[in-house]
Formats: sequence, structure tokens, C-alpha cells
Amino acid sequence: MMYADDLTLSQVLLRDTSLTRDQLESAVEAQRVEGGLLAEVLRQQRMIPEEELLRAQAVYLGLEYISKLEPDEVDTELLEELPINYAKTHLVMPLYRESGAVKVVLADPNALHAVDDLRTMLGAEVSPSLATTDNVLELINKVYARQTAAVDLEENEEFQGDSEELVDIIDSTDEAPIIRWVNSLIFQAVKERASDIHIEPGEREVVVRYRIDGVLYESRRANRNYASSIAARVKIMAGLNIAEKRLPQDGRIRRRIAGKDIDMRVATAPTARGERITIRLLDKTAVLLDLAEIGFSQDHLKSMNELIRRPHGILLVTGPTGSGKTTTLYAALSAINNADKNILTVEDPVEYQIEGISQVQVNPKIDLTFASGLRSFLRHDPDVIMVGEIRDKETAEIAVQASLTGHLVFSTLHTNDAATAVTRLVEMEVEPFLVASSVVGMLAQRLVRKVCPECMKPKPPTEADLVALGMSREEFTELGGQTFGFKDTKRPPPPAGTAYHAEGCASCLGTGYTGRIGIYELLMMTDMVRAMVVKDTDANVIKKRAVEEEGMRTLRIDGTRKVIAGMTTIEEVMRVTQEDAL
Repeated sequence: MMYADDLTLSQVLLRDTSLTRDQLESAVEAQRVEGGLLAEVLRQQRMIPEEELLRAQAVYLGLEYISKLEPDEVDTELLEELPINYAKTHLVMPLYRESGAVKVVLADPNALHAVDDLRTMLGAEVSPSLATTDNVLELINKVYARQTAAVDLEENEEFQGDSEELVDIIDSTDEAPIIRWVNSLIFQAVKERASDIHIEPGEREVVVRYRIDGVLYESRRANRNYASSIAARVKIMAGLNIAEKRLPQDGRIRRRIAGKDIDMRVATAPTARGERITIRLLDKTAVLLDLAEIGFSQDHLKSMNELIRRPHGILLVTGPTGSGKTTTLYAALSAINNADKNILTVEDPVEYQIEGISQVQVNPKIDLTFASGLRSFLRHDPDVIMVGEIRDKETAEIAVQASLTGHLVFSTLHTNDAATAVTRLVEMEVEPFLVASSVVGMLAQRLVRKVCPECMKPKPPTEADLVALGMSREEFTELGGQTFGFKDTKRPPPPAGTAYHAEGCASCLGTGYTGRIGIYELLMMTDMVRAMVVKDTDANVIKKRAVEEEGMRTLRIDGTRKVIAGMTTIEEVMRVTQEDAL
């Protein structure tokens, strides 16, 4: 390795990275006390991003830094002598032969033992380069996944079931076609960020569809003859009874997939053409987002922060299944989760585990329901309670009583807008005056797909678009270029008077969208709203007056703001919202 002429690593760091002199002195002092290398201290204390640190080390050591690794450039013949477990443990990967040496990429420039091992394994000199941990891991997963690609189940191959537990699906060397096909199915779903896998038997074929960013896409097909074997394999993985094909069953699979801990909820249902299987994927390693990151504008964020810090009351989040209600509640809990709060939750299921919060999963088989869990919580001196969903009169009444006796309660309801939450509680036989006294805010929400930054193109809205959005072209143009205090500013606003259109490219799998963000309708329980609730006023009237007199934004209006800010498209907002008949 050739070191940068007359420069120490400290000098390179100060010159080329965001590290300040005070931070450097702090790191040097920590190195003096604890020992080790300066770079390791900076990495552990996260004083600067890993990419900046590696770029500086590359300059100092005279190595190449690679910002983007392409799986197509890897010579797969080099992998024959390198087990995937070694590559992932030491974060090393051979790329290709160059001038008599093998170019390899490392995530740790000090892993000299790994360079020596590769030199021996490959029988050639090694030319090291650097890349971030995430990029090296992603390359390893992609390349080895191609090496163990699934067989085509339309071929007539011999196969048999196997109930062996997998450590990591990519590491599996099982040759049974059905097992490899199901493993590949799950791995591909994780790779494409799918939230659900639907395995549906048809008359001639088994059709597999993935739900990605809330929309279903067909992924693959298999011969109809394999339907029962595929169902049996999934049932074995989920611990279900493979002999029972007449009744619905529910189970759970936990696997490590490409280094991620994935929890899968499995549901089977007997249909006229065989057993249908739905697999819900939950990434346990996913980072919980805060309220600002999930799409709240500055004014909504201010109101939400006020609501979640009240000493008592009920905050209701409403919307259909899959609209991100639980994610919003988790973000709210994370915002107030500290040592002086006793927070308890009862959920179905516990999707993400949060340190410092006691979370209970309902189990109807032993009569552990939302109502019984909530009733028990009141004996544990809680400050904040989260109830996964208010489904019945008993749960609603206990939630109301809890709020009236000094507890802050978060929960969800299945309604289309915020004002209808009041009607829903009254339908559960909760007295209107109790609803008015206990509920402090109602938040309706939907998820819209974010336009792909690689292929988005400006496009003026049509007259039909403007009519649907409820504004004139002049109003739309006047709002152009505003950001409204959104935290997601990765996509610049489109030119005034235009909106982004999703073209579709390889980066977004041809969909035109990557990821999702929330749109919101926040109805505060003000004196005016409270008076109408006590009188059992119709929800549409409450909504209309809240919009006209208190400036409440409907879902479609909030979605329009995100269109103008360049975060999504008009078509996407139309897809998930209904016209506001005010």
C-alpha cells in the first residue's frame, strides 16, 4: 500500500471530510485511552459517515474507492473457491482479474488477514479497493443469489419435501427444487421490497404476486401440478398441519434473508382450486422513522407533537388496512419514549420491537384480546397505552375510561376519513358526550408512492386533473415550488405549473415509483368540533365546517401539496383518495 505523500490520516480527514478539529482531538484522546486505530474510533463513535471515512482512508493508503459496485462486473469463476459465509463475515469480494492480479473490494482497509487469505484461495496476487459495508454486503447477496438461482418448476424434475430449518436462505445449499423455488420466491420478495406474497392456485398454473408499495404485481408462475407441494413446503416452514387442507390456518416463519431478520406471517385458505397462501413480510431490522420522515408538513407536525405529549385523551389514527397507521403510531411512541414515561402496547401482531416499551401480542386462543389486555394494563400504572385497534364496544369503553382517568391512549379505527371516527365510536354505543370528552384528535391517512428520482419528468396537469384536485390552473401554478416544510427534499419541486410524471426505469422496476410516504387529514377536537359531536352531528357536516372554518386539509389537498413539492404524482393521489364532497 502506498501512503499519501507527506500527509497523515488526521490531515487527510480534516482536509477531505466534515470532521472538525474538536472531533478529531476527542477521537485521538479516546484512542489514547482505549487503544486501537484512529479510524476504528471514528467508525465506532460515528463522528462522520462511513463513506467519508473510507474515502479519506483510500486517499491516505493510495487505494481506489468504489462508490457503486456492479454485480455484472464480477467474474463468477472467482467465487468457486470463496464460500459466501467467509465473504459476508470478512466483508470481502473478488471482482475480476486485471493485469495478472485479482481486484477485490473490502469494507475494512485494515483487514489484512482477509487479503492474505484471498491471495491463497485465489492463487493470485490481490489488488484491494474500498467500498462501504452496505455496498459490499449488497454485492455479495446479489452475486451469490444469482449463483443459486431457482429452478423452473415447469420442468418435470423429481422433488421431495424437506423440513430442515434454514440459517440464511441465501446460504442454503439444498438441492430439492421445491425448497429452492420457495426460498428464491421469498428472497426475491425481500429484494424487491415486497410487503406481501400471494400464492394463488389457478386452473392450469400457480400464480405468484408481490405487493410492492401497495400495488400488486405478478412475479412468476409454476405448473399446476406443483401447487400442493409448494403449499406443503410453506406450511412446514410455518409449523402448520400439512394434512389439514379444508380449514384456514395461520402460522409464522422467521428467517435470516440476505443478512436481515425477516418475520413472516402466513395465512392459508382453502379455495375451489386448492390452497391459497398469503405471506406478510416484516423486516425486524428496519429502522423506525420519526414523525417528520413519514410525510408530515410543518404545521401537522407541530399539532401532532402537541397531541402526543398531552397528559390524557385518545388519539385515533384511521384508514384502511395497509395505510400505515401502525407506522405512524410507532413513530409517535418513539418520539415520547423516555425514562419518565411508562408505555404499554397491545398489538396484533407486534410488528416492531421498541426498546423501553412493554409490548403484548393478542392471543384469542387464551382469551388475550385488545379489551382484556387493555383492562390489565390499567393495573400497571401506565402513562401511555397503545391499543392496536378498537374493534368492539368493550375495547372502546375501556379506552374512553382510561383516557378520562388520566391516561393517554393511542389507537386505530377502520374509517375513510377523520370525522367518521366519531360516528364509528357512536355506532359502538359510546355516548357522544364521552367521545367529545375523551378524544383529542383524529388523524386519517393513506400511503402514496414516491415518484422515482431517476425517471421522473415534469408534465403540466390536464384540465381533468385540476378539476379533480379542486383548484384552478392559476392556483396550482401559484403554489408551485413550495415545500410546505416537508422533510423529504430528495426530489426537487417540479417547475411552477407542472407536476412530475412517473416514466418507469430499471431502478424502479418499471413502475415509476420507489418507496411510499403518507398523506394526512388531521381533525383536532376543538370547541367547535366538540359541540357538534355532543349533538351527534353528521360526520360530513363536521368535516365541512372543519375545512371551512378551521382550515383542516383533506387527504386530497394534503396529497396535492406533496405533488407540488415533487414527492409524488397526481395519478397516485387520485388512486388513493376519494373526491371530497364538501
